[in-house]
Amino acid sequence: MQLKNKSISLFLLLFALLGISINIDAQNERVPYSSYQYSYIQYDSCYLEHYGKDLNLKKFYQKLDKLCFEGEGQISIMHLGASHIQAGVWSWEMRSNFESLCPGMEGAPGMVFPFSIAETNHPFYYRSSSKGNWEISKVTDKEPQYAMGLAGITAVTTDTVAEISIFFNPVAKIQNHKFNKISVFHNILDTSYSLTALPAEFLDTCIINEITGASEFYFTKDIDSVNLLIQKIDTTTSAFYFYGAYLQNSEPGINYTGIGINGAATHSYLKAELFPKHLLAVKPDLVILSIGVNDASGPAFAEDRYVANYRKVIDIILTVNPDCAIILTTNNDFYQYRGGVNQHFGEIYSGMKNLATIYGASVWNMYRVMGGYKSINYWKNDNLAANDRIHFTRDGYRIIAGLFFDAILKDYENYLLTLPQDSVIIE
Repeated sequence: MQLKNKSISLFLLLFALLGISINIDAQNERVPYSSYQYSYIQYDSCYLEHYGKDLNLKKFYQKLDKLCFEGEGQISIMHLGASHIQAGVWSWEMRSNFESLCPGMEGAPGMVFPFSIAETNHPFYYRSSSKGNWEISKVTDKEPQYAMGLAGITAVTTDTVAEISIFFNPVAKIQNHKFNKISVFHNILDTSYSLTALPAEFLDTCIINEITGASEFYFTKDIDSVNLLIQKIDTTTSAFYFYGAYLQNSEPGINYTGIGINGAATHSYLKAELFPKHLLAVKPDLVILSIGVNDASGPAFAEDRYVANYRKVIDIILTVNPDCAIILTTNNDFYQYRGGVNQHFGEIYSGMKNLATIYGASVWNMYRVMGGYKSINYWKNDNLAANDRIHFTRDGYRIIAGLFFDAILKDYENYLLTLPQDSVIIE
């Protein structure tokens, strides 16, 4: 049965939202929007700002409509940033909010990397282990030693035998996010190493995809962890380069992947020469860009350079998918590491409006929504921001995600209200 009526679609949407609640003491149930009990949050400012022709966002909403109300298709969302995204809470909460629109349409976890090799934090919903000796390069290195891709980080080994394992924490509810395809990004043209994905009893086939630069492992059963065995099979002096793994499944659903490296700025991802190639595996319908804190946290910030770097990133995204919608989120209010409150918000906001006008993108003004100038102090006093007054606590990130999703939801509702007044068609 297919329903083509804006009133029924909106009713079903709101009905699905009535059951959503986020377990933060300061928030009531979402009916349908969040209601946080903090006076400094500017709820009236919580909306998407549109500049130019936002045709790609409407295309995204059309795909979301088809998935939610007809159960067809897959939606790919990528959230790119720095430490806010490497922490994982903001992006995972956004995933959960999107999934609440389409119950039963949960997607696979997306991009993963064994951050334990780099001795840095994982996104909070998974962990890793490894065997062997590994070296690391990141996009935040001044002069990276190795090539990098979409994940913004590379692990390299010359050992005869090495292993990488990824396990999901209970908060991931991995039983709802299992996967049957693993795209392992590595130096596929070097045949001196063999790569095997386990468990072997469920492995159906492996395909070398030269377009995306990945070995694609397909399983006959949905699995809930990643186990990779790397073995040297000749006597050459070559190395194995691991760029990350992208986890997918074949069912209709919402695939939301967060990609962030602590300390990354707009120019950082331009060092990742394999970024465009790996992005072909994700082919996002919506990209959320949350890069800017590290650009702005110093006296050398220049708006024109910031915009120029961002344009290069967006051009790569649109080359991979010209129909991809773009949402830019401004910096939060924050203090620089040396103590002074950041003064560059106006330039960041101006640059994002400029970018949105060029590309028909949208802007979410997180700075204004959270309370504006020096509002990070209020968040810190309520244990919603960290002591560094740059990052948020886990509860703080959940609130940021809830507010951001409110803005998208309001925009989606407006889109539904503009649909033609067709009668109900049953097919």
